[in-house]
Amino acid sequence: MRKLVYGIIVLAVVGMVTVASAAEITSTDFEAKYIEIGSLKEKLVANGLELLGTHQVAGSNQYTVVVYTSPDLKKAAAISKRGFIAALHILHNSKDREIIASNPEYFMRAFLQKDYKDGMAKPVNDALAAALGPLIPTKYSLPTKKLKKYKFMMGMPNYDDFQRVGKGTTAELLAKLQENAKEGIVFTQKLNEDGSSVLCGVALSDEIENFNQKIETMKQSHLLPYSVLIENGEAKIMHAKYYLALSFPNLTMGEFMKIMGTPGDIKDAFKDIFK
Repeated sequence: MRKLVYGIIVLAVVGMVTVASAAEITSTDFEAKYIEIGSLKEKLVANGLELLGTHQVAGSNQYTVVVYTSPDLKKAAAISKRGFIAALHILHNSKDREIIASNPEYFMRAFLQKDYKDGMAKPVNDALAAALGPLIPTKYSLPTKKLKKYKFMMGMPNYDDFQRVGKGTTAELLAKLQENAKEGIVFTQKLNEDGSSVLCGVALSDEIENFNQKIETMKQSHLLPYSVLIENGEAKIMHAKYYLALSFPNLTMGEFMKIMGTPGDIKDAFKDIFK
């Protein structure tokens, strides 16, 4: 009898630990049931999400990113330096008939830092689930507690180690973006009422965006289009060494070495736009 009771207690404890461990991990994204892209857009809008634009990764019509926002995302993005959270992405992979959606909680925790409060992501997650149906966490994840101050390794950038790629008024910077973004502007999202703070998604050259081919992440390529935040007289981007590592937490150092030139290429592309 004593052994039986002990066994039950052990099983209960193990179960509690398993649940606790699962709760401490947050996946980068979700898999959802495949639907055609037209239906995908309709369902997002029908469930309170706002479409911002679409982007074909590296010019491929097989990998289309649908970018969306919501009232909750825009509210969070209105905080200074938090504007990157205004846009989240869904990859429509017609080649493999897959839908991969960024996990709102994962990116809200990472981008909002100390400003993230428990439960903030729930309305966005709920709207996404209502639009797409059951959301299955992918195998790619990070410990939840690490998201607030995530960096790939010692010496690598944090979220707020932004790279300044231009200076000027918002109007001046938007004019340069409009004139010089050769591959196109995917979306422009105002973050405050007077329009002085703006998040823009920019298509980069196929040569740059093909980094996904080198590290075999086309099926996870929903971090594109790359965003630039315009506020307080500056245009700034997230350091690509941070954003790539956060988006692809399964990458090894060897895989990173395959695309070691990509962060510099991304920065140079944006500096050329705003020169």
